This record gives sequence, structure tokens and C-alpha cells, in this order.
Amino acid sequence: MKKNNYSLTLFLLSGILLFTSCKKDAVTSPAPVIGGVNHPNFVCQHQPAGASLNGQFAIFDLDYDTNKDKKYFIVSLQKNGLEFGDSCDVLQMPRPIDSLALNWPAQIKTAAFGSTRNIITDAKSAVTYNSPDPWIYAPLATSTNLYRKLNDPVYAAAKAGVKPNGNNFYSTIYYPQAGYTPYSRTYRDVTYYFKDGVYTDNIAGGGLRLLDTLFVGANAINWASIDQTAYVDFERINSPSRYFRKYFYFDWTNWKYYVVTEMEERKDYLSYAPVYYIRWQVKNYSLNSFCKWPDGWGKK
Repeated sequence: MKKNNYSLTLFLLSGILLFTSCKKDAVTSPAPVIGGVNHPNFVCQHQPAGASLNGQFAIFDLDYDTNKDKKYFIVSLQKNGLEFGDSCDVLQMPRPIDSLALNWPAQIKTAAFGSTRNIITDAKSAVTYNSPDPWIYAPLATSTNLYRKLNDPVYAAAKAGVKPNGNNFYSTIYYPQAGYTPYSRTYRDVTYYFKDGVYTDNIAGGGLRLLDTLFVGANAINWASIDQTAYVDFERINSPSRYFRKYFYFDWTNWKYYVVTEMEERKDYLSYAPVYYIRWQVKNYSLNSFCKWPDGWGKK
């Protein structure tokens, strides 16, 4: 009788182990798609409805002939207190572009810069919408500052009329001197032409400037490899400068990105108040660290 009980116990244990093994195999995740079907080729700040820019980016794959295949998804930068981090969480999974607004011009397969409500496609045109209205594809008004800085040789120099790769604002560069020198934090209106390693700053007669001189430490970035840029503002409450900016530079081909974060430094003078000024911290990562890419999205 005892022998029979022992045999029964062994049989039951074997069944339990077999069931557990089958169950584990059943929930094993499939191998990730190598390369994927969708490849990011444009990123911009996401500006839902009437909200201000809020640390969200929209990532697009526009490189298809028909709108049903053009996709986008939305990410939100992770936060540490009031500051934004260098990585994102996926806020909205991929959808067709017409779910953002109807009638995207199907012939537009790339873009330059902007936000989801106003995407500049080249030096002369933009795609805009005001929810719930459809996309409007139209020339830039020639009387605007935007048109002037992209098309007037006085401001755009040899890049007048050339499709830019991005636009954002940068703090002025300050070099503390032995004698007291105040710091005036004004912003430069920077337009990028990454593949040529140059930028303009919307100053009449300013000409083209090397991107290696954009900020102190800018030569740490391989500018010719960059495809697009986006940025976000954040706040440090216990800081005299208070507001700061974080820039993202995306290299889709080599599947990496750079993060440039404004930092604050201080110069003390014997008979004057200290001067606080901006410096920049540069980091780079694999794009695998940027977010948990949705299934089917990856390096081309």
C-alpha cells in the first residue's frame, strides 16, 4: 500500500512539472523584429490641442507613398522632480498619421522641424492643423520672420532656400574673465544644416557658422551624422538662472542620439556679486535607451 502511494506521488509530481513547463513555454515572448517595418525619419515636439510644449515628442515614419502606411507614436520624457531625463516612456502607441489630423499631403515623406501643430517641411512650406480641422499644406507667408530667416541671403547666407534640418534657441556663450564681466543670457535663434556642419543664427550678415562652435564642447558631437533635433525646457527652482533647456540630436542611421543639457556655473569676484552663466553637458546613447520602441519599429 505504501509503495502504491509512493508511485502515485511520483506520478502527480511529474504531471505538475510537465504542466508548469508547458505553461512557461506558452508565454515566452517572441524574438524582437530585427530592423522592423517602421523606421523613424522625423521627430518634433508634440503639442496636443491648446497645450504648451510639455516634454512630449512625436516620432514619425513618413517615408511611404500612402497615408495609411505613414505612422507616428508619442513619447513623454521621464522626470526627476521638475527636471526632464534623457529617456522617454511611450505615451501613445503607433497610429496612422491621419489619426492626428486628416489629409496629410501624401507626397510629403520627410520634414524639417516644428511641433505637431505646425510642421515645417522645407524652407518655403509647412503643414499645419488646428484640431479638429484637417491638415493644411501651404506656402509660408513671405512677410514672416520664419520665411526671412530661411530664404533671405542676408540671414541664411549660402543656405537661403535650402531645406533646414532643425531650429531651436541657444543661450549666449560666456567666457569669465579675470576682471568682472557680467553675463547677459540672450537667446540665439539657431537654424541647423547638419550634413554641412553649419548653422545660422538669424542675424543680418551673420553668415554661416560651424556647428563645432555652437556652444562650449560642441565638437563632441558628430554633426554630419545628425538627422533631426528637438528640445525641452525645464526648471531648477534653487538656481539663479532658474530655467534651462535640454536638447536631443538624433542619428537614425547609426541608431544613436546625443543629449545636451544646460548647466549652471559660477564665477566669483572679490568686489562684485558672483556671475552665474551657462555651460553644456554632452552625453550620447544608443537609441535603444531612448524609449521602449514599439513592435516593428527599429533601425533601417
